[in-house]
Amino acid sequence: MNQYDVSDYIDRLYLAAVRKTGDSCAAEDLAQETLLAAIRQLSGGRQPRDMWAWLLGILSNKYCDWLREKYKYPQVSLEEYPFDIAGEDEAEDDSQEKLELIRREIGLLAGIYREVMVRYYLHGHSLERIAGDLQIPVGTVKSRLNMGRKYVREGVADMENYESYCRQSYEPDMLYIACSGEEGFHQEPFSLVPQSDRLGQSILIQAYQKPLTEEEIARALGVPTAFVEPVVKRLTEGELMYRAEGSRKVYTDFIIYTDEDRKATFVKQLAAAEGHFPLFWEKLEEGLVILREKAFYKRQKEHARTKLELHFCLKTLMNAQISVRNEVTGAMPYSQYPYRRDGGRWLAMGNRYSPGHRPEKDKEFHKYGVSGESGCRERDFRDAGCIELREYSTALGGNPKCENSPQYVKWFYELASGVSPEESSVDAHVLQDVDCLTEAGFLTRAETGLELDIPVLSREEYREESLLVSEYAESVAENVREVLLSIFQSGYVRLPGHLKSVPKWQQYMYCGNSVPMAVIYQAREKGLFLKDVEYPVPAVLLVYEK
Repeated sequence: MNQYDVSDYIDRLYLAAVRKTGDSCAAEDLAQETLLAAIRQLSGGRQPRDMWAWLLGILSNKYCDWLREKYKYPQVSLEEYPFDIAGEDEAEDDSQEKLELIRREIGLLAGIYREVMVRYYLHGHSLERIAGDLQIPVGTVKSRLNMGRKYVREGVADMENYESYCRQSYEPDMLYIACSGEEGFHQEPFSLVPQSDRLGQSILIQAYQKPLTEEEIARALGVPTAFVEPVVKRLTEGELMYRAEGSRKVYTDFIIYTDEDRKATFVKQLAAAEGHFPLFWEKLEEGLVILREKAFYKRQKEHARTKLELHFCLKTLMNAQISVRNEVTGAMPYSQYPYRRDGGRWLAMGNRYSPGHRPEKDKEFHKYGVSGESGCRERDFRDAGCIELREYSTALGGNPKCENSPQYVKWFYELASGVSPEESSVDAHVLQDVDCLTEAGFLTRAETGLELDIPVLSREEYREESLLVSEYAESVAENVREVLLSIFQSGYVRLPGHLKSVPKWQQYMYCGNSVPMAVIYQAREKGLFLKDVEYPVPAVLLVYEK
């Protein structure tokens, strides 16, 4: 003991503990525990060669113990936005250091207090607006603000030298995954980032603009690196993230669209559909005349015919705008889609939304949305070698999530084939979605029971419809080429400089995506299409091959 004077290291240990914890009280405890452990070991005969290095080793071990205890409950902090607390009785310290402590302390508040504090102080929302957005009384907003201020005041005194945290740590945006191509065996890429996985979403958002190490991601999000590492591993193995060669840094390896990206040319698209409607509709109407003479069209019931017409119009308009887009971006056939480790062949995309986003506020925009043609295929069922559902999802027809499940596709085929419920081979649980599928326009109730209410085509008939689509999509594209080119050349998405794997067409995807439905609505307003149609019209086909 006489050989080693630990008192010389007390101040240095305390400063090192402050740098690690960012908390003066915790640093005192950590330094004290380190000294006690060192004294016990020295008393037992320990003879360290490098006293300071040895003490730092003990400090690091104690710090890890402190972290494990601390992160039983996640802690985050604020850093980015200037803000001041107003309406206090006592005078506030307006120094920059104090303001930074206040901003960071907000991130430690419970959610109900943090939410109103962020809205009121960082975004400047009124009490009435906060109450309306959160659907709580104004008095409750005031109460939560008062409690939030109280906790901030109490906490500021104990806060020192916190690391910087980003907005995603305390007011996280949401990320919805989409894809083009064929999903993997377990519905990848969707299953890689479920909507409940807010940490996975935040990691992908954080690592989009530039490559980061796991430590940098963890520091920005205010969570332990130990929480981030397994998620990054899962996302890199699932091919949503990529580790830069020869580097510890990773980055998100697909395009992420913001609200600004999605709406960059929206107004122009609506104006193009309205101002040049005859150029779009002239050839489309010719195609409809031919379609209505097809035997497979005449075989359908009234509602199914309408849905077949919508499918034809949407597919024609979508293919026409994609044809023009390809002049700008170059075509990317499915044969160029990458094979994935999960058995799929897909290209991922992400849509980023703010935490306060509400779909009903974007109703006008979503009204014009249309997905690419999606499908669900099932082979060797009953007398069919293959059955398949082909669908464009729009606001005109419901979009129940269950319709793309193999069990439901089988059920639809049984209904189309006249198989009785007693002889059905599908699981009984499908019946629980009868009301949903009826409201969406897939089923109808008749005196004899449930009936399929969508068009049913053989594989050869579907090819016939597709050939007709190709012919008229080319004609429409010729008519509207100049109209659409001006839109495509003005609203593409700029990518982060390091992101090289994104195909060019994805940068332009939203440039013309609203045009097809804008044309459909124009035709409806003019009484040329879907006249007096009050029932839901999903643009969907059931295709079978014997």
